[in-house]
Amino acid sequence: MCADIFPTGWHATELAGVKPGDAIVIYGSGPVGLMAAHSAMIKGARSVMVVDCHPDRLKLAESIGATAIDYSKEDPVQRVMDLTNGMGADVGCECVGYQCHDPSPHRHENPNLTMNNLVSSVKFTGGIGVVGVFVPEDPGAEDELAKKGQIAFDWGKCWFKGQHIATGQCNVKAYNRQLRNLIHAGRAKPSFIVSHELKLDQAPEAYKHFDVREHGWTKVVLHPGR
Repeated sequence: MCADIFPTGWHATELAGVKPGDAIVIYGSGPVGLMAAHSAMIKGARSVMVVDCHPDRLKLAESIGATAIDYSKEDPVQRVMDLTNGMGADVGCECVGYQCHDPSPHRHENPNLTMNNLVSSVKFTGGIGVVGVFVPEDPGAEDELAKKGQIAFDWGKCWFKGQHIATGQCNVKAYNRQLRNLIHAGRAKPSFIVSHELKLDQAPEAYKHFDVREHGWTKVVLHPGR
C-alpha cells in the first residue's frame, strides 16, 4: 500500500489543500480514491463525499464513514450542494482521469466530466487536487479533443469561482515513511480495500477481473511463494 496507492491518495489531499474541519468531495472510488478518502479522514475532514457508480467500491467508502454518491442514480453535483447547504465542498480530488465515463447505459468515455463536476462541486476559492491520469494524447479516443490530450474545460466558471488546481504524479518517497508510521501506530488501516489475497501465478487472471471492474474485485494482494 505504501508503494503506490496510499501515497497517491494522500498526495491528492495535499494538492487539494485539505485542512481539519473541511468538507471534501472525491470523484472516483478506486483504490486511489478510497485512499484519498482515508487520508482525508486521518487529516480531520468533517465530511468526506465519494462519487462513483460501482456499489462494491462505494460500500467500502461508507465503511470508513464517507458519504457515498452514486452518479448513475443521482446528479453528484446537486447531491454535494445539498450536503453542504448550497456552499459546495471546501476542496475536491480527481481520482479518475481521462478514462472517466458518463452515467449513460452505454458508458461512453467523457474525459472532461469529473473535472467540470469538480468545478461545480467545490466552493468559491476552493482547492482541487488532480491525481487521475490525463495523457498528452489518446489516439483511440472518440472525442477529437481527447485525441490531442485536451478537454472542454469550464475555465470561465473555475476562474469566476477563484478556485486553484494542483496536479501531478505522486512522489511516493515524500510520503511513504510517514504513512508507514501511521499504519504502525494504528491511525491508518489501508488494508480495508483488500478483497483478494492470491498466489503470484494467479496475477494475470486477477488483473482481468480488476480491469473490468468486476464486482467485489477492489484490490488484490499477491503472495510470491505461497
